Amino acid sequence: MKTVVVIILEQFADWESTLLTPVLQQFAGYTVRYVSTDRNPKTSMGNLRVQPDLTLDELPPDTAALILNGATQSWRDLSDENRLKIADLVRTFKQQGKIVGGICEGTYFLAANGLLNDCRHTANSLAAIADLPEYTNRQAYVETKREAVRDGNVITANGTAFVDFALQILSALGDIPEDLIARCREMWQ
Repeated sequence: MKTVVVIILEQFADWESTLLTPVLQQFAGYTVRYVSTDRNPKTSMGNLRVQPDLTLDELPPDTAALILNGATQSWRDLSDENRLKIADLVRTFKQQGKIVGGICEGTYFLAANGLLNDCRHTANSLAAIADLPEYTNRQAYVETKREAVRDGNVITANGTAFVDFALQILSALGDIPEDLIARCREMWQ
């Protein structure tokens, strides 16, 4: 069985992965694991408390996708140690051709760590990432509100594009039946 990992931080945006994860877990043959910087419960913006399954150091080797779920200020307030761990995980996933998805403030983290400098992408806004010292790829920024941007195995979206983000992740995995993706698209749009 393959695994999809969703990184959640304190005050995570609970709606941003709420369509994707049940489809993966219930209908697509994947295990969804929630990962964080520690195993302490994380509380979402909507006051949903989630106990992380794993820490950043415990990702299973069969992990097919790494999702950076949005959160309020948490992506900006990571310790240097955790920032470097997550950035290294993303680099490894990209080098191995595995899927990396960033939504909302997850895209801020990717941009702030130079991880969007080699692909087309979006974020909450260009203004939110344009002046980050490690971000050097303004020309590949795609302005969109309700659509995710996929470039190879990197998928980015702003916080309002969670429907298309979920559909793009399902498609990028490469082994989700097209009829299941089509049914999801029909239900969600």
